[in-house]
Amino acid sequence: INLSKPEKDPRDIAAAGVAKNTGEKYPACQLCIENEGYPGRSATADGGAHPARQNLRVIPIQLDGERWGFQYSPYAYFNEHCIAMSSEHRPMHVDRKGLTCLLDFVDLFPHYFIGSNADLPIVGGSILSHDHFQGGAHEFPMMHAAEVSQFSMPGFDQVSGTVLQWPLSVLRLRSHDRAQLLDAAEKIILAWREWTDESVGVVARTADGVAHNTVTPVIRRVDSRGNAGGEIYEAYLALRCNITTDEHPLGVFHPHAEYHHIKKENIGLIEVMGLAILPPRLVPELGAVREHLLAAKADASYDLAGALEGDDLCRSHAAWAEDVYARRADELTADNAIDILHEEVGVVFGHVLDNAGVFKWDEAGRAAQQRFIDSL
Repeated sequence: INLSKPEKDPRDIAAAGVAKNTGEKYPACQLCIENEGYPGRSATADGGAHPARQNLRVIPIQLDGERWGFQYSPYAYFNEHCIAMSSEHRPMHVDRKGLTCLLDFVDLFPHYFIGSNADLPIVGGSILSHDHFQGGAHEFPMMHAAEVSQFSMPGFDQVSGTVLQWPLSVLRLRSHDRAQLLDAAEKIILAWREWTDESVGVVARTADGVAHNTVTPVIRRVDSRGNAGGEIYEAYLALRCNITTDEHPLGVFHPHAEYHHIKKENIGLIEVMGLAILPPRLVPELGAVREHLLAAKADASYDLAGALEGDDLCRSHAAWAEDVYARRADELTADNAIDILHEEVGVVFGHVLDNAGVFKWDEAGRAAQQRFIDSL
């Protein structure tokens, strides 16, 4: 639960991603290298609120022949959580150049993973306007996902492909040959950008020409046992689609409305890999839910439904909290109630990741994914 960053509406993230940099704001965003040493500004200042970064130091690095900056994240979601950001304030892009930068990064720092948020609204991260990556010394659940099946691609005899058993639709490539891995990953990304399969709701482009498919890529180097820092290049390609419908106006492959009480924001790079980043409002809200559940446990006549609906902190959680109580009331105690709620939040997050998967784990989804793989 990130206590230092407010919850963002996906529509605000999308609007910020397409906003033009007029040069009137300095720094242009929170990822610009000009943030180094910046004293910050208040909400009433020209350009709006911007946090202070007096203690920030940016390490210069070079990726694909360009000047980039390297810093550690102010949020520190995991061990050595770092950010690499272009010295130029330019939009996110997932393409051959971006993949080359990711590969250059793991050659500089073989013990780190590195990944990029997708470059489209809804399926992208919270800052789409500045080209950047996130990495660190951490192994995520996705990296330990079971292998369901293998595939190969003609012309890429040094690359092995694997379908992972993961809620999102993730293809993993491995190779000792960096150049061939790069070519294979680019081929998949280009193919996916044009792939439409309306039987599972995937639409590459709508009639207005707007593109909807992209990829969340993650790169690392491993040894033959899967330990970080080896000579084998590993690319995880999570297939994403940001199509919307009347039923799902924020995105078909986005957290569905029934789960917005826990997670409404975009599913970005870190969450794709299995770590939930949740809004600060959950601290008081889950605390209030805990009190009502314990009150119901102590008094059989307690109107739990009415109490939850009547509490501003709990109203959005009412149906969920009643379900948790119905299933787990017997084990609830003052000592473990918040832990049980945290477990149940994790279950909701699992459903959220299911929502984000373009190829579901049913017969239709498996067949649809195989059609895409066969096309490669």
